[in-house]
Amino acid sequence: MTEFLVYGVGFFDWFVGRLYAIVNFFFYSGSRVYWLFLITSLFFAALSYRRYINNSTFKLREFMQFVVPKHIYFHPSAIVDYKLFIVNRFVRPVTALTAFVSTAAIGVYTGELLSSSFGTNWQGFEINVWTVLCFTLLYALASDFVTFLNHALHHKLSLLWPIHSLHHSAEVMMPLTVYRKHPIYGVIKFLIRAPLLGAVQGLTIFLFMGKVDPLTIIGVNMFHAVFLLAGSCLRHSHIWFSFGPILNYVLISPAHHQIHHSARIEHRDCNFGEVFAIWDYVFGTLILPSEDIRKNLVFGIALNAPQRHPTLTRAYLEPLQSVFHVARQYVRQIRKKPVFNKP
Repeated sequence: MTEFLVYGVGFFDWFVGRLYAIVNFFFYSGSRVYWLFLITSLFFAALSYRRYINNSTFKLREFMQFVVPKHIYFHPSAIVDYKLFIVNRFVRPVTALTAFVSTAAIGVYTGELLSSSFGTNWQGFEINVWTVLCFTLLYALASDFVTFLNHALHHKLSLLWPIHSLHHSAEVMMPLTVYRKHPIYGVIKFLIRAPLLGAVQGLTIFLFMGKVDPLTIIGVNMFHAVFLLAGSCLRHSHIWFSFGPILNYVLISPAHHQIHHSARIEHRDCNFGEVFAIWDYVFGTLILPSEDIRKNLVFGIALNAPQRHPTLTRAYLEPLQSVFHVARQYVRQIRKKPVFNKP
């Protein structure tokens, strides 16, 4: 009986902790729906409202209907988003994975390896404003490139696409759509990012002898914080906003990412970047926002395609079934190929 009570109290504490995590998501600066990011996004939404809806007078009721339309926020696709956001706070396989490996641990190991190999007398670079600023930018670029790489791999590899396709099956978008993800996606993303960013961290530990930290705003890398404050919550929304003809080549605007979610085949596999557009430009996957695209934008995996994830259950099971199917096809192809050529 005592053991049962202990387990019961432990489960209750865990459950309350998960509920607190859901509420805290809106008050944690590491979250994409942090309250400050939502508020600053309203400013950019107001600019979009003035340009596309009413450029003469500001009507609060009309503006709120523009920002939070019922047909989007009560759409069946959005309902699945809400459910995934809540349930995924309880299903956290990445948390268990970090008990065995972490970016920080890989960074420390890499730094020690470099020090033992090359730096017996190395004292590290001099720390000043410029080195810290450069380090902050370089780390932001490295982190963004790893995000770009992870994103591109999920689109290009048929074994990973079913997991990521859940995110792209959204027929409407609102801020919580950013968390329309399968729990397995987080595991794969972690396994890709941890060794690469860990190596970058290890290199900086070696170069600066662990004496430098990136400049931050509200606890986030300065350059990434600027991105988050610049209307990031509009990326997953119906509200179109681009950064203009020059900055659109440098930074990923909400409009860039909305094109990435386009159901039209000509927009498939584009705009993989999160903060910087330079990676897409270099690898030829950049599609710039335009009025023609805005007027004909439709979200989803493909035009007129049936919804593969209409319920929470299907959202969890269908990607796994598709991965199993793809893996089985790979195995069959391998078995058909002869190991040795006949003489």
